Amino acid sequence: MTLIKIFKAGAFNHKARGFTLIELVMVLLVIGIVASIAMPRVSGMLDRRKTERSINVLRGMTRYLQSRAAATKRIYRLTFDLDNQTVSACYLTAGGCQSDRDRITRDYRFPDTVEIMDVINAAGEKVEEGEAGAHFHPSGLVEPSIIHLQGLNDEQFTLDIEPLTGRVKVIHGYVDRRAS
Repeated sequence: MTLIKIFKAGAFNHKARGFTLIELVMVLLVIGIVASIAMPRVSGMLDRRKTERSINVLRGMTRYLQSRAAATKRIYRLTFDLDNQTVSACYLTAGGCQSDRDRITRDYRFPDTVEIMDVINAAGEKVEEGEAGAHFHPSGLVEPSIIHLQGLNDEQFTLDIEPLTGRVKVIHGYVDRRAS
């Protein structure tokens, strides 16, 4: 008889509502395990998105500056500041470089997860510190340049600004010189 009373008063009592402490701990443990597996993937995906965004900003700036140079009959310059990890745009005047501030040409600072490694300018010189630039002429021509970016986990990209079209060709990996 005693065994039946214990059974009715135990965990199988249908009138009892709620969860036991062990059930709550097990659920929290499962949630913790799933989160520890999923979080590195989510953070890696966010870092890749920052790299993609930086590449898209450069693509947009080059397209815009090429069309802007043709429309305004001015020479525009895209300047890469490797020390501060920024890119900026301006047009050339007799007094120097005049900023043309709008949504597309404002200074862009690369995220901490993306680094400008070097820029190969039109003369073929590799610039690893200081400033490097590419000019956009009213005729539609662009000085050919190669920009090397590095993301997290040493993921590298080569951005090749084509001289006739002004398009930015993105190559996964580090390409040292222009293919002929």
